[in-house]
Amino acid sequence: MNVKRLFSGSFLSNFVFTPELIYFKDSEIFDLERKLNLFEQVVLNPDIEKGLITKNELLASYAISKAENSSLTLAEAQDIHRLIETDPKFSFLNEKIRNNKKLTQKDHDKLEFFNIAKTYRKITALKFNISDLNMKFIKEIHADLTSGLDIFSEFITDFTIYKSGQWRDNNNIRVGNYLPSDFLQIENGVIELTNWIVKNPTPTAVAIFHTALYALHPFNNGNKRVCRILEHLLLKSIGLNSKNLYSTSYYYHKEKERYYKYLLYSLERKNLNHFTNFIQEAITLSMATVVKTSLEAERFKFLNKQNLEKNVKKILNPLVKRKEIQFKNLFKIAKRKISRQTFVNYLEVAVKNGAVAKKEIGKTTYYSLKFTANEEETLKKWLDFISKKIDHIPDFVKYY
Repeated sequence: MNVKRLFSGSFLSNFVFTPELIYFKDSEIFDLERKLNLFEQVVLNPDIEKGLITKNELLASYAISKAENSSLTLAEAQDIHRLIETDPKFSFLNEKIRNNKKLTQKDHDKLEFFNIAKTYRKITALKFNISDLNMKFIKEIHADLTSGLDIFSEFITDFTIYKSGQWRDNNNIRVGNYLPSDFLQIENGVIELTNWIVKNPTPTAVAIFHTALYALHPFNNGNKRVCRILEHLLLKSIGLNSKNLYSTSYYYHKEKERYYKYLLYSLERKNLNHFTNFIQEAITLSMATVVKTSLEAERFKFLNKQNLEKNVKKILNPLVKRKEIQFKNLFKIAKRKISRQTFVNYLEVAVKNGAVAKKEIGKTTYYSLKFTANEEETLKKWLDFISKKIDHIPDFVKYY
């Protein structure tokens, strides 16, 4: 087995990488991206595409904030997201400070999200070449993400200072049982890492960069935010997700427990493979969610066009996300709001109408929308390919 040490610096040289154990070849990821671009060009409804791009900025920013255990709800994040254009100076917080009002954890979480969303929008619009990456740029990203947050040290107990835009200047940081780089080695480590990624502009290298940068832990606080923002930017710079149709950060949020598990595996074992493979999983399955979103939109459109009462359509809504559902599981979703007999009657109406197909296997009955779309074959083909490479396909991505 070809076990490599990709870096020669005194800290990162401790980390090993085994190419044979990586899930995907870079050529396979680029090929999936080409297929996604063709799907977007030929099949994807322009309104769905526009909705994905708009939603992704919000969801990716929200996902990054939730990695820091933010208390914000998605609805609250959405309200703050609108302020990027209407109130770019985030005046409500300045008003509280001027009036000597005590700042709260919720205020911190609001400013944290505002900084993330504003930075995400800024870097997404940036014309960036991977060769532009350097220490100064990384520190500027940290400064943007953490602007103004250190004021909360006066109001929140056990607050970890950010020192916005500055390298970590102490060795007090721990990630579980993991001890990051000595602070005196950070600058050299970041230089070596940025030089390496510039010479290796591939999806696997971007995943390694994310893992290794977090391993260095160059900032006192906010490292996950910096790594995720840079990952998004670097993937875009090498030709992935140029239109922002999908988000690896949102995948990390949905698979949060596994995100931390594989990140800690890589850190504690000093093995870049664990988290690199998880990032590859996130990239490929995030691509697949674009096709799944398009498929669900087509199913919803079909259901909406049926000559059925509103209440009948309502019990059929789960069939938008899943191709086929067993009767008992379909009823389980609706049973608190409707009697079993009424539910059965509604299903019979839908079957007679031709909107729903009924299939009986022994004593088990299944229902599905009587509708097929191009996206079904595409999604099944993609997930069949991906599932040969990885062990886990989350429910929110699966083809049903």
